[in-house]
Amino acid sequence: MARAVSVSLQKGGVGKTTLAINLADALAARGNDVLLVDLDQQGNATEGVGRKDLYTAEGPHVGDLLTDDDPVDVEETLHDRGAFDLLPAHVDLDDIEDRIRNSTFGVLWVRRRIVEPLLGEEYDYIVIDSPPSLGPLSDASLIGAGNVIVPLLMSEPSVSGFERMVEQQIRPIRKEVDLDILAIVPNDLSGNNEERRIIDDLEASPFEQYLPSFGRSDRFGESPGPGLRHRIAFSRAWRDGETLREYDPSSDMLDRLDELARVVENGGTDA
Repeated sequence: MARAVSVSLQKGGVGKTTLAINLADALAARGNDVLLVDLDQQGNATEGVGRKDLYTAEGPHVGDLLTDDDPVDVEETLHDRGAFDLLPAHVDLDDIEDRIRNSTFGVLWVRRRIVEPLLGEEYDYIVIDSPPSLGPLSDASLIGAGNVIVPLLMSEPSVSGFERMVEQQIRPIRKEVDLDILAIVPNDLSGNNEERRIIDDLEASPFEQYLPSFGRSDRFGESPGPGLRHRIAFSRAWRDGETLREYDPSSDMLDRLDELARVVENGGTDA
């Protein structure tokens, strides 16, 4: 089943962009046609796949899709990235967010002008790297995808950011359109008691159903432990404009990214 998913959290520094890039790669490795959409004003996903040049390039770009004027054809904004395609961010995204804010139907533009023309026609899956803040561009990402994956550091600020996202974005959006949480992904774990406590708290909460099997507390008795673990290869791959699979094809995290890709394909965890 074709599906779009936004990788999103109202807090920066949680590994959102790295997860979006490598989820797109994992879905592609499973034989799917995949598009990675960078809607973060900083353009980190665009840079992280080696196409920083597109962030300031002239010619049709994402901003030309999100406008009250006649938008360009979305096909003109797409770029081949190898295993998957890329719709890059652009330096003008801050101005574009204002444009969305001031338009009656602006939060629907991602859905109408990117997702609906492409999903199921050109691509099996669309992965959107969402801005790390509350705002119309972030709302447009969630509404456009209809599904969200939440990367979560095992720390109180990260959990608080998720709680705010649920109250300020997910629940209000659900009053208007369908929006499903596909997974909560414990991310960048290194192994400490605070990580165990927060995973235990999640498992005792209504959000327990969204934890994939690799993110659960029973993995504390195994090596390498639960969640996506802290691996320097993630940051080095981003620095080199590569996915983790390209940078380190023997990484022990690739199986977990493959499991997350299966969650997206299945429309949720097995919990």
